[in-house]
Amino acid sequence: MDSQEKYGVLIIGGNRSHQEGYSRTFAADPRCRLIASSDERDAPPDRVELNRALANELDIPYIPDLEEALARDDVHIVCSCVETERRGRVGARCAEAGKHVYLDKPLALNPDDAAKIVAAVKRVGVRTQMYSNIHDPAVQAARQALNRGDVGELRAIHCDVVFAKGHPGSAPVGKKRVEKPNVERYTFVDAKREMFDIGVYAVATVNWLTRKKVKTVYANTGNYFFKGHSDRDVEDFGVMVLTLEDGVTATVAGGRFGWLSHPQGGMRGLHLVGTRDTLAFDPSKSHLEVFADEPVFQPPPPHPLDPTGMWGSTQTKSTGPSKRQWVSVSDGQGRDEIASFVDCVENGVESEMNAEMAAPSISVITAAFESAASGKVVHID
Repeated sequence: MDSQEKYGVLIIGGNRSHQEGYSRTFAADPRCRLIASSDERDAPPDRVELNRALANELDIPYIPDLEEALARDDVHIVCSCVETERRGRVGARCAEAGKHVYLDKPLALNPDDAAKIVAAVKRVGVRTQMYSNIHDPAVQAARQALNRGDVGELRAIHCDVVFAKGHPGSAPVGKKRVEKPNVERYTFVDAKREMFDIGVYAVATVNWLTRKKVKTVYANTGNYFFKGHSDRDVEDFGVMVLTLEDGVTATVAGGRFGWLSHPQGGMRGLHLVGTRDTLAFDPSKSHLEVFADEPVFQPPPPHPLDPTGMWGSTQTKSTGPSKRQWVSVSDGQGRDEIASFVDCVENGVESEMNAEMAAPSISVITAAFESAASGKVVHID
């Protein structure tokens, strides 16, 4: 592609998906321009409606046949935010069409679907990236500390990622969660598998920081906060204990615990334990608080199409004062995820969270559900 031309971006997935933000970030990058929105011909009608709605907001056409859209010569990058159940098939197809693919997290529903994406990417040689936290300043600082040997030889790592959104306090008390060994459905309007959806950030971070394979997983899931999750029989919180190569231990906590449970967007923290020292990294520890005589934040009424407050397109319709949050104080804001991906496409280099790096996270979390169902340690081949 001529250096003066812009990368044409095709978006798949509309409102009430992370495409709400991804597409606008691609559009703001001077190296890119949005070409169209599209999806599979037999995509669920409600998703097609949401795709068309976002396309209208972005003033781009909607192409109802993904094959037609992928055949366009002016499409160089695909940003895919289809439902997790379809991600393996759609991601692989976009790569097979010779397009670079920016992939929403989690990469796929299961290891087989993730393997389809990885295999297609290897055959064709395109660039991929799964959205993750690895460009956050705290995670970058942890990487630098490991590279410098500040903790000595790494022996253990702990990562928390817990989102503060939604209306908690409605889960049934005393009802013990009974997990299923296989995840067959991920997507619901009023709930998500939070150890999967949010825990993938932590697992991917552990994989990226240590560069060590996970050998065993022991996990537990629960319904502690949200009635919707209990009704849908999916967890709102989960924990994992992982053993990695060379005897390194990793622990992970991932879930969702409600708007008023944290003064910011939720808990995000890393602890590194080594033979020389222990270091903690928390973007909320250095922060600015401003107090004023103003109405106290009240969570918005549950939106029928988005009761846990996942998506901007529904939450912008809420009334009342917005949540006042800590302002983090750091030496830098980190590298923008999508800008880093366009850098990789432009320079012909691999992303640090490409499909091959992201795929093991799916194997780990799949094993975690198996462990939570059986109560036993699960070995990963």
